[in-house]
Amino acid sequence: MLYDKLHYLWGFFIAPFVIVMVFFTPPFQVPDEFSHFAKTDQVSRGVFMPGMNKDSLVGNQTSAGVKKLIEIKGYNDIASNKEMKVDAITSNNVRPSGILWDHKTEFVKNSNTAPYFAAGYFVQAIGLLISKNTGLNVISSFYFSRYLVALVCIVFSFFAIKIYDYGKLMMFVILSFPMTLFEYASVSQDGILIASAALGIAIITNDDIREKSGKKYYLLRLSGLLLLSLAAFGKPPYVLIYVYFLFSVLFYRRSGNGLSVFVPGLVILGVFVLWCVAVAPYTRIPLITEANPAAQIVYIKNNPLVLVDVVLRNAINNVDALSMGMFGILGWLDTKLSSNSYVIMKLLVYVMTVAGVVVSVYKKRYYALMSILIALLSLFLISLALYISWTPVGQGSVEGVQGRYMIPVFLMITYLLREDWLKKHKNYSKAVVATVAFLMYAVGLSSLFSILQRYYI
Repeated sequence: MLYDKLHYLWGFFIAPFVIVMVFFTPPFQVPDEFSHFAKTDQVSRGVFMPGMNKDSLVGNQTSAGVKKLIEIKGYNDIASNKEMKVDAITSNNVRPSGILWDHKTEFVKNSNTAPYFAAGYFVQAIGLLISKNTGLNVISSFYFSRYLVALVCIVFSFFAIKIYDYGKLMMFVILSFPMTLFEYASVSQDGILIASAALGIAIITNDDIREKSGKKYYLLRLSGLLLLSLAAFGKPPYVLIYVYFLFSVLFYRRSGNGLSVFVPGLVILGVFVLWCVAVAPYTRIPLITEANPAAQIVYIKNNPLVLVDVVLRNAINNVDALSMGMFGILGWLDTKLSSNSYVIMKLLVYVMTVAGVVVSVYKKRYYALMSILIALLSLFLISLALYISWTPVGQGSVEGVQGRYMIPVFLMITYLLREDWLKKHKNYSKAVVATVAFLMYAVGLSSLFSILQRYYI
């Protein structure tokens, strides 16, 4: 049955796009990849906590070679000017391949990534350690780290689709979004967070895993929570998603051993709280000169209605723009796909979401419907976090909201779908699955053409 082989379809037809993007996308052309690479280097040297220099800038000591690489003017020129192509990198005889690793370190300001939990960068850091010990230069090490992230994300996504018992087809679509693949092909933590969340949700909700007893299944359930917790540690507004599935483990009606996993899950939640407290002083430092997080919090306290008037309204009014970003506006948010690609993805996601709501209401799956509320609350918290950290005090809109933040939220919504009818009607199932797979493959090809057009033609 083709439906049961969705993971193979993803692995053979969608995953290769990730590998192509690793080498096809010029360095530092994924949002904030400069800062993510600096954080990767810091983690690779055992520096897990953010630091601050004498000028109150948040960052940390970073390898001098990394600093030289990210300061190459051509990389910044391409990121800030969508008319520039890859030849800008080597203008003025600049050769990234000439930058080698040494033992010198310099302070690098990466205030937007320094407070992030180190685990989101372990894969990238392992890539740097391997590269350094095999004599690769800095730019080759960067590409190897990208490649290692891509492999891990591909493996996680493959098994997530394979074992998922609920919205398998919708998960296939979400993990095939060009934006998802683009993040998989970078040193950003976002790719790791998305893939970990997908596999974590798949493990936690798998009926066989949560119904059976024994050490093996206990460890699997616990690993699912750990994977899902990565998303919360990486982006604190996702903590509601973690809490939702943590309680689903406890209250699953056919499992009598939920408490044995719930208690360690609470410990993980406690560690999350401690981490947030530990890095809180660093998050109060303005990320941009126009913003002032401490003053913005005071403003919200004095004007609580701003939570509805600005933050909530922004989350609602920007759903369509955020959806496009979630589907895929690549590069530094300057590389759009074909209009047909957006139509295809919007149609697939909206139809599946509505179908999930209708079926859940009809079958009284109220615990699944709760995922919609958690998703909305998560989007609200994302808006609130960006209003505090990125938005000038008292402004009537929210700055910094990007569509990729919605991907883990939509992964949770897949829990609405049981897709039983696809399992029962083999003829319809084959046609539907083949059509969806073909459409997402076409979208993937379109995304590669968009990258080619943006940077090379």
